[in-house]
Amino acid sequence: MPFDLPRFQLSAATREALAEARDTPTSYQLRCLYAPESERLLVVLGEAHMKLAAAHRLGERIVSGFALRGVETFPRTAFLGRLLRLLIHGPRLALMLLSLGLVKGSTITTAFEQPDGTTVKLESEDDVPLSLHVASAHLTLVFLLLFGSLLTTLLGVPSPVLGAATLAVEIHLLLTLLPAYALRAHAFHWWLNPTVAILTTRDRTMADGTMRMLRDHPTPREAVVVMGRAHLRGYCQQLIDHQGFVEIDPVLLGIGRA
Repeated sequence: MPFDLPRFQLSAATREALAEARDTPTSYQLRCLYAPESERLLVVLGEAHMKLAAAHRLGERIVSGFALRGVETFPRTAFLGRLLRLLIHGPRLALMLLSLGLVKGSTITTAFEQPDGTTVKLESEDDVPLSLHVASAHLTLVFLLLFGSLLTTLLGVPSPVLGAATLAVEIHLLLTLLPAYALRAHAFHWWLNPTVAILTTRDRTMADGTMRMLRDHPTPREAVVVMGRAHLRGYCQQLIDHQGFVEIDPVLLGIGRA
């Protein structure tokens, strides 16, 4: 390692919680990024947005250990963004209610509930890329067709037109989603399948939002970032490739064992 790590202000309790998160792969994935030039540390927590109570409490222990927190939040100003949030969060809320409290929600919500420190939305509501507007509309259409087809089937009144439209959308997803993701380094990749921009475009906008957060908050040097696990790889790669971060072994920070 061509640099010396400074001593970061991570409490023993926070290190212990992060070590537990490393050992709870069904709920969390953990990566640590360091910027040698600015000596800033990012602990990136990729989460399952729904989890059992023990994992939920673990997430609270982690975010409460940081005074600066950045979180994934889909911009409501994206085209049909509010409807898309309802279509995604509605079933989650229903599952939480039906589980009688056994299933808990996102650590992102927990971060906003912390009484101390600062929690920052990494995705701007004011500057939404075109690809994300199109992706939001496309994914909303997909969900409406899937839910509509399921509902009409359950009610015993299937619609041939709705069924055909749903099948066409499913075939399109199967044929184009992976190629679109494979071409993510190219600006046109989302033309193949706009839904992929929900992942790829937001990896970039969250990385940009992280740099904005670090500029706006020069202290503390340590921050935690919480997002869905699907974003973890692409988000970290954006910071490594374009913002001068390097990945470090959590063990170097006293998090877990080698």
